[in-house]
Formats: sequence, C-alpha cells, structure tokens
Amino acid sequence: MYNQLVNFRDGRRQNPQMTYMVGHMSNAFLQELAEYFASLHPPYPPPQLSNAASTALERGRTLVMSGDRSRNIPACVACHGQKLSGTLPAIPSLLGLPRDYLNSQFGAWKTGTRRAAAPDCMAKISRQLSPEDISAVSSWLASQPIPNDMTPSPASSIKLPIACGSVPQ
Repeated sequence: MYNQLVNFRDGRRQNPQMTYMVGHMSNAFLQELAEYFASLHPPYPPPQLSNAASTALERGRTLVMSGDRSRNIPACVACHGQKLSGTLPAIPSLLGLPRDYLNSQFGAWKTGTRRAAAPDCMAKISRQLSPEDISAVSSWLASQPIPNDMTPSPASSIKLPIACGSVPQ
C-alpha cells in the first residue's frame, strides 16, 4: 500500500482524488497510513463467477502458474507468490480483485497511464500480453477462492524473473 500511495503522490498512478489527498503527505505519514490499513482484515468478496470459455480459463491458469517462455512472459506466481497473496515488502496479492479491475490495471500499464518505478516490470509484461491473454488471466484470477492464509510470502522466498523497480533490492 505504501508504494501505491507514493505512486499516486508522485504521479505514476493517476486518480485526481487520490493525488489530491496524498499530494502533500510525507513518506513517514504515508507509511503510517499503509501500516494502519494493512492491519485491517476485512472479509474478501466471494470469487466471481466467470462466463469465459473453459479454454480461456485454462489459458489464464497456465499464464498465472507457468507463464509463457516462448514469449518471455513470467508466471504471475514467480513474483506474487505461490498462493498469489503477494510477496513482502511490495508485491501485492492478485486474489479477491474483480475481473474488471484487473483488466483495467493491465490496460493502464499497457498504455502507459499507470507507471511504477523503473524498470517497470508490470508495464513490460502487460505490453507482451494480448487482449485475449489479459482477459483470460483476469477471468481466472477473479474466479479463484481466497486461501485460508492470505499472509504474503516473505521476500526471501522468491527470486524475481525480471528486474522490477517497485521491489527494493
């Protein structure tokens, strides 16, 4: 959450209300906000029912779990953790998010309206995905149940497959 608040404040993410709200906040205060919200544990919504074809859902599952080596697309689990519950300190969970939100974020990275610290790994990955791939991944992720343990994976549990500026080295 801290990274996202900083991204809004520093103009890498675009939302007028968020930018106005955090525009003059210090890093220390943004960290305090992030810690507060991280301490809350509201219930997750139920998985979304998908009307995607079974072949599309399988394509989404394959991209999430294995990636596509022929197109140099890493698996989502390589960074977001085997449970897809995120990886400390800065990689978010992919579960419990609506399909439309996931689609819009991929689209924003693909078009450059959403940016992260360089090198922007998600922008690079999103540009490599076709619209059909994005739909398949978003549909599959949104239809997944939430695991009992949504604790993010520890930072030491992964070796990033590509350089990512949002993750402190």
